[in-house]
Amino acid sequence: MIFGGFTGTANIMSKGVALAVLFFFVSLLWPDFLLSEQIIIDSDEQFHFAKRLMERREYQLAVAEFERFIHFFPNDDKAPKARCLVGVCYLHKKEYESARKVFADVCKIYPDSAVAEQALFLIGESYYKQSVQKEARRYFKMVLDQHPEPGLTNAATYRIGWSYMHANKWRDASEAFTLVEESSPLYASSQDLSRRSQQGEDLPRKHPTAAGVAAAIIPGLGHAYCSRYRDALISFLLNGLFIWAAAESFDQDHDILGGILGFLETGWYSGNIYSAVNCAHKHNRRVRDNYRKSLSDNLDLELFTTSQVYPALALKIRF
Repeated sequence: MIFGGFTGTANIMSKGVALAVLFFFVSLLWPDFLLSEQIIIDSDEQFHFAKRLMERREYQLAVAEFERFIHFFPNDDKAPKARCLVGVCYLHKKEYESARKVFADVCKIYPDSAVAEQALFLIGESYYKQSVQKEARRYFKMVLDQHPEPGLTNAATYRIGWSYMHANKWRDASEAFTLVEESSPLYASSQDLSRRSQQGEDLPRKHPTAAGVAAAIIPGLGHAYCSRYRDALISFLLNGLFIWAAAESFDQDHDILGGILGFLETGWYSGNIYSAVNCAHKHNRRVRDNYRKSLSDNLDLELFTTSQVYPALALKIRF
């Protein structure tokens, strides 16, 4: 009886061990089924999630999510726009080379499309933001030559005007702004900028030649002409001190010392002239920059992040 009971217990234990081994191998074969749930990515949710990150100015995360969207949904209708928005994120991050590479790829992948026209414009915008104005105008004029949708041509014309202003070509800027069509939301701003551009020709300025001549006549006078009175006083005293010391050395027959001081004074005297001329250029640049900052730029990159292809261009750009 004891032997029979022991045998029955052994059979039960063997079955338990067999079940445990079977469960172990099943868990190895189907770990996802036993340990996790399946994640389903929806194209609309993924795209809007990336856009929300972009709106929160989390641009690096937005780039990653847009690229995830493109990877999983390369044939989705929103894929071209997603690629373009990756470039816009790089623009906001001021990574202009990366932005241009993305926009160039968009032009190659989707030629003869509205999104390619946008990308071409945005290449120009990247150069504009990088202050490479000649190259920026080249791309904006390419947009005009391709005759895209009027909203984009008016935006390109508007940007050409601003580009000329940054290059201090005030007359060309004024003429460019007059070419923005009356139907454009940018028309009122363009008319105002056309008038204000003409005023740029009459901004108060200091003449570098006059500053240099004044500094040559009396050290420090060129700086005073540029309203740099502290620098003028320092230059006058420093040059005066070296001239006096050199003259005294020669009077006391210390010719070698006088020669050394005269040589040093020649450097200070030349530097005084160069500095005065440079001050005049800096003054003029500051006046022009302050004047441009007083003007309103009504073009906004957010027009490329709305649901429309070419929405109204009537918002301020922020960088």
